[in-house]
Formats: sequence, structure tokens, C-alpha cells
Amino acid sequence: MKNENVTINVHSGQVNFAKDKGIIKPIYNDVVNSNELDNIIKGIMGNLSGLNEEDADKITYAVDIVKEELAKPEPKPYRLRNYVTLIAQMFKIANKIPTLTDNLQKLKDYITTYIH
Repeated sequence: MKNENVTINVHSGQVNFAKDKGIIKPIYNDVVNSNELDNIIKGIMGNLSGLNEEDADKITYAVDIVKEELAKPEPKPYRLRNYVTLIAQMFKIANKIPTLTDNLQKLKDYITTYIH
């Protein structure tokens, strides 16, 4: 729709609004990925029983802060970079539990998709 140098585009639930020669920089938040994140987290949390309590708590804390940041409308890339580093440290804890290690890698890869 165009009206007096104003353009409004609607596409698949996304609305773009620009006036005159405005620049649009859309940010996409893919709802499908929330299911993927939930599955990754379930895979991590379901494999903590082979760890001592302190190590399980470290991984739980790391997962919780990542989940909290990713739930925000605009996750901060600098925080996500720090969380990738934190998750990488968890590999040492999880090295004898292959499923846990695999899910931590999936979480690390998932976080990386949000870093620009």
C-alpha cells in the first residue's frame, strides 16, 4: 500500500513501514527454532545424571542463562559470544557422556546462528 511517500508491506506476518526514502532492516525471529532449542535443552538436562552435583549445576546455569538471553526479542550478540565460550568450557565436564557432549555442541551451534 502506498500513500503520500509512505510504504507499508505485509508479508507472512511481517510488517514493514517506511516513509520517504527510509531504510528497513528487518529482524527475523523464527518461532520454529524455539522447538529446536527446547529439544536441545531437554537433551542436555536429561543427561546430567552421570555428573557430580557441582558439574551438573555449572551446566544447568550455563543453559539457563543462554535460554534467558535467547528468549529476549533482541538477544545481545556480545552476550551470546560469551555464552559460546562458556558452553565450550562445559565440554571438559561432559567429555565422558557422548549424548551430553553432542547436545552441548548443538546448543553452541544454535547460539552461533544468532551472532551477526
